[in-house]
Amino acid sequence: MTGFSVVPLQIFTLFGMVIAAGSLLFVVYLFIRRLMIGPEAEGVFTLFAILYFLVGVGIMGLGVIGEYVGRIYQEVRRRPRFMIRDIYEQLDTPKAGTGD
Repeated sequence: MTGFSVVPLQIFTLFGMVIAAGSLLFVVYLFIRRLMIGPEAEGVFTLFAILYFLVGVGIMGLGVIGEYVGRIYQEVRRRPRFMIRDIYEQLDTPKAGTGD
């Protein structure tokens, strides 16, 4: 799946960032709700918010590490980015020393 590009790994990293950012928004929401309404349950939602943040950071870290491994793999293979199959037009180049 990732033999040709690191795009899936970049998407995985982005997914982790979105989860972590969403959990931070959830923490802000819970903080404002606690100020307005008061404590409802004994920290259950706060633990969920912290858990989601840590899971998001973990997923993001796995994506970054996977991207490093993918780039190292591409560098070790030393394959060119593209191959020229045919040349359809030959450009005339002046010969050295002819004054053209």
